[in-house]
Amino acid sequence: MEEKFDSRMLVQWLGTKGAIAGLEHSKEFTIQRLQNILIDQQLEFKKKATKNELIEILIADASKRIDKPVESLYEMDKEALVAYFEDRKVESPELLDLLKQLDLSPRSKESRRTLIEFAAHEISETGRFMRIAGTRDHNKQG
Repeated sequence: MEEKFDSRMLVQWLGTKGAIAGLEHSKEFTIQRLQNILIDQQLEFKKKATKNELIEILIADASKRIDKPVESLYEMDKEALVAYFEDRKVESPELLDLLKQLDLSPRSKESRRTLIEFAAHEISETGRFMRIAGTRDHNKQG
């Protein structure tokens, strides 16, 4: 009998990237074994999914920090939601997925502007670092 695999514990120990890397490089976690784990955890996947696709599904589920049903979230006030999200250390991608799932988007000009400024800042900073790295790589060649 196969031992039950705890993907949440793996993510807690290694972080999302570490868990993905470990599973990708493991010879123990074959496509068949990953499929069995996903079936046990009642997660959907395509029959012809690659090992990396199966790992992505497994780790995405294991990385979720919001463990309350949407109905419970709706019963909470703003302060309780903020405290819950902060206590659970919910990351931005999960919050964005939740908002998308609920078909919610920033309605006020202030919220929309904050989101736009955040996106612009992050993209701009990443681009700046990429340009600096590209300049350094170019200088090394010449």
